[in-house]
Amino acid sequence: MIEQIKSWLDLAQIGQSRSSITNPLQWTMVILIVAILSFAIARLPVWVIIVPLVCLAIVFGLFLYAYWHFMHTTPDVLRSEQFHLQKMAIEHGLIGDSIHGLVEGTKVQDANVKLLDGGKGSSPQP
Repeated sequence: MIEQIKSWLDLAQIGQSRSSITNPLQWTMVILIVAILSFAIARLPVWVIIVPLVCLAIVFGLFLYAYWHFMHTTPDVLRSEQFHLQKMAIEHGLIGDSIHGLVEGTKVQDANVKLLDGGKGSSPQP
């Protein structure tokens, strides 16, 4: 049982990176839903179940408002952190990949670099 929980937490990568601005609200909703279900299974008094249920309704409303607000004002904050990093690299004219790193688009590291034509049928010229 503990190994299954560890594997789920590893898949979620909690705390590894900020994936979007609504991520903390989503995790709060998940925690509240688990608490509500646990309280219901344990047959606790109704008022104990209603308190996290009200908190869930508030967090869900806040999530909907935040999503709607940022969707109309700055939709980039709803995208992942990886998207922001790639966008910044493109805006600054950097080219490269995760293996060789990023370099400025005007610099050529190797004089024997051959460009690919994207499969249009023409062969590269020597």
